[in-house]
Amino acid sequence: MAMNDRKITKFQSISDFVTNFSKMLPGLAAMREGMNLYGATTFSPFSIFDPDENTLSRVIAELFDPSGSHGQGLLFLNGLLSTIGIPRLNRLDTVKVRREVLTRAKRRIDVVIETSHYVIGIENKPWAPQQKNQLGDYLDELKADLRGRKPVLIFLSHQQAQTAVKEAIRVPYYNSEEKAATLYSVLKKLTGEIKASAPKLFVEDFLRYIEIEFGGDYVDTPADKPFIDAVNAEFDDLQRRKAIASVLLSQETLHIRILDEIGDHVLAEVRANVNSDFEASCPFEDVTPKISECLWQKWTPYGLRRPSWPTNCHVAIEAGTGWMNEIIFGVRCPDIDKLYDKDTQLASPGRRSLDNMGASIPGGRKTNYWPRYKYFPERYWGQEFCARLVLESPTGAVRDHPEIQDLARQFVDLASEVDRLLRV
Repeated sequence: MAMNDRKITKFQSISDFVTNFSKMLPGLAAMREGMNLYGATTFSPFSIFDPDENTLSRVIAELFDPSGSHGQGLLFLNGLLSTIGIPRLNRLDTVKVRREVLTRAKRRIDVVIETSHYVIGIENKPWAPQQKNQLGDYLDELKADLRGRKPVLIFLSHQQAQTAVKEAIRVPYYNSEEKAATLYSVLKKLTGEIKASAPKLFVEDFLRYIEIEFGGDYVDTPADKPFIDAVNAEFDDLQRRKAIASVLLSQETLHIRILDEIGDHVLAEVRANVNSDFEASCPFEDVTPKISECLWQKWTPYGLRRPSWPTNCHVAIEAGTGWMNEIIFGVRCPDIDKLYDKDTQLASPGRRSLDNMGASIPGGRKTNYWPRYKYFPERYWGQEFCARLVLESPTGAVRDHPEIQDLARQFVDLASEVDRLLRV
């Protein structure tokens, strides 16, 4: 067969695949909508309310309180105790659970659980850094009123303890590679023993939140299954394989293109609704200011800024763990008083003016680098995410997807608020 004939056959195969699959899309979309309608596969109160540290502490205290509204008695507390090597309690044991317990050092322990044999403190640190001698002070407080009981300090965090290192029992939220106990593993083992449907559904939802929030792994969306199954079925046809392989060959290029379309749309909306002199920027000179370039790397923001804003002040989006994962966005304006010496060149003189942005735009979090940020609902911006945007967009254009429109609106609001606070 001549070379031109082979090319014609290949392109005809691609054309046939695209035509065939295009005819399937309405039916697949209907199946997806049906799964969401009756199964609500992506619905989660945790993702809607985006809980902060204090909210998570309330959830933890409620679950580990035998008299909690879950009605399961000692189930959760005994699951925790047996995991960390403490004897299980029985129904005759008296248990007292308190939150925000004030210490003599004027600090507050997130949760304190008192039994007849133990005084157990739980310090919850999902995101915030540890304060000076914080765990040491907590351990001293637990030891202050023992009355024959033993002190136990549980450090619920992915961080390593900086003080009370030998005494503190570290329990991360989630770690797929760690054999030691995690909050996820403790609760996962107990789901089959929960008798009431409401707390069982709550715990299952909490587990999914932990997996997405702290797991760092891609979590499949059940509603995507019809599309995946359909492509697999097409791939079983040997006549279609070359067509699908040609799409796979270009997947990285398409991924990059869709990501950069998101960045272009956000920039265009800020220019149209705030001021036309905004420009794309990155505080690292060796990085091209494109979303596809920045989100590939850990802590490398794709930012928008006015030339008149203080140095290193951006409305930005970045990946917390690299490779399009743990996506956060907000106002990045590092505080020079709270940075390590090696990072002081990243500080911004505008931080003092923006330090209380949470009061004007509530619902976000704050770090030494960000006076205000929040997580994007979809934490992983890999190829699956970009494909979903195109499939769900009413027009096929990424800019018309509701999630991207909402992201652009929030960038506009943040940029406008930075202008106001800086009195630009």
